[in-house]
Amino acid sequence: MSVNENYNRILEDTLKEELIWLEQEFNYLFSNKKERFTENDIKMGNQILNNVIDNINISNNKDLLNFLTLTLDKIEQTYPQFF
Repeated sequence: MSVNENYNRILEDTLKEELIWLEQEFNYLFSNKKERFTENDIKMGNQILNNVIDNINISNNKDLLNFLTLTLDKIEQTYPQFF
């Protein structure tokens, strides 16, 4: 395996961990609110989403793009107020 393949695998693993964290963070922060989100909750949730999405480098990797899409879809289904 070449250095480039190792690097790409590390990037993929890091992104997957970050997306898992994102979903867990939303559940931790907002699951007990039961759809009674304050304006500050919405701002914070949107800021978290924007920061994570802005810092993601998919590099034309279809698997990572699919994983990102699935993660965001799960969050949107659970917390539609943030989308």
